Amino acid sequence: MDLGKFTSNGRSSSLVWIVAGGLAIILGGLVLASFTPSIFPTEGSVQAQQVDTLFRFMLFIGGAIFLLVNGVLLFSIIRFRAKPGDMSDGPPIQGNTTLEFVWTVIPAIIVFVLTIYSFQVWTSITAPQENEQVVNVTGQRFAWSFNYDITDDNLPEGVTLEQLPEQTREVYTNGDVVSFSSPQLHTWVGQPVHVLLNSQDVNHSFWIPGMRIKQDLLPGRQTDIRFTPIEEGVYRIACAELCGSGHGAMAGTVGDDDSLQGAWLIVHPDEQTFLREFYNPEAQKVLFPPEDPVELGRQILASGKYPCATCHSLSSLNWTGAQAPNLDGIGTRAGTRISGTNAHDYIHDSIRNPTHFVVPGFQPIMPQFSDDPGALTYMPEEDLEAIIAFLLTQ
Repeated sequence: MDLGKFTSNGRSSSLVWIVAGGLAIILGGLVLASFTPSIFPTEGSVQAQQVDTLFRFMLFIGGAIFLLVNGVLLFSIIRFRAKPGDMSDGPPIQGNTTLEFVWTVIPAIIVFVLTIYSFQVWTSITAPQENEQVVNVTGQRFAWSFNYDITDDNLPEGVTLEQLPEQTREVYTNGDVVSFSSPQLHTWVGQPVHVLLNSQDVNHSFWIPGMRIKQDLLPGRQTDIRFTPIEEGVYRIACAELCGSGHGAMAGTVGDDDSLQGAWLIVHPDEQTFLREFYNPEAQKVLFPPEDPVELGRQILASGKYPCATCHSLSSLNWTGAQAPNLDGIGTRAGTRISGTNAHDYIHDSIRNPTHFVVPGFQPIMPQFSDDPGALTYMPEEDLEAIIAFLLTQ
């Protein structure tokens, strides 16, 4: 009997099984990695594509290792199980130096490759781009405020410096810019966006799942993040850092009338649509403010410049907050809160010094809006007077 033949056939058979098992593990890893599009939101940006490609690569490696470990475990359970009636000890195996070397080196190589690949993705998605749209974002309890600068080079179509009110022209003459605020972030397909992030109070985290971007906001320090949208649509913005009892209100919601409320990213199909449907109308409101202080106050509060909507409720502006007193009827109630204080002074003091009088049943979480231009919570006196004028009509 030719024992060498049997030994050779056994080795060939084992090699075939090893090769087949290796191919099955690789194929299984690829199958698991293919599930990435179904578990993630739509890839809305160039950065999302890069991040998802990295994630698929990591899921492929993780899936292959999972199948390898569990495959070896299952094979060992079946192949080396004790036979019925066998009460003997197992073989005294001390270890295998080669095997230990292999399972140390291979993970080290995998970690090294992932480190280099991840660093390349990070540097790519954070690199400055040409012609970036710069948007200043303020995070505060419990709202996002998106601020857009209007320079003398990007005035709305048909508007010239000579047409602006004298007060507005003086701002440009002094080399400053006018800006307006919105509760939503607007841009268009293919436009690189550079988001500058500042916190007015505590730590927040700016997160747009569809863009695959997330960046912490730290009090006293400006952070930033970049993205370039590739898909038109509406994307939810949320805060990924627990910041207080109204944390959930920092995510965009949809009203009963299907209107967008709170923070959303709206990606227009092109720049012309962005200008026509958003930028030009909003810029016009700021460049040519209404003379009626009541209407000006309504405009300021509706713009999201200040985070009143997330805590207060007010029917005329569709506010539904529950963290602070209902402002319906405040024009009547304000004069009865503190003996000897009229409605105007009460509202004025409540905004400048919110802890002087806290309505029973609520916590003193309202930020103190300062009249100091250098303060993060700066509120110009003219804005405050317009807001008071509007609230006194409620």
